[in-house]
Amino acid sequence: MKLKIQSLKNYFKSKKDRGLKPIFFEKIGDSNTPREQRLKNLIKVLESQGFKIKNKK
Repeated sequence: MKLKIQSLKNYFKSKKDRGLKPIFFEKIGDSNTPREQRLKNLIKVLESQGFKIKNKK
């Protein structure tokens, strides 16, 4: 497990060193968050990144 966490840290560090921002690593919920709320959070994050969502509920 520690290797996985360390590799993510290295990934973010390499992105930062190259001047890039990882846009798809924003938290939308945890295991206790209801599915509908996670979906709403995901839609909100995607729209903030410039995606257009069709058929929103």
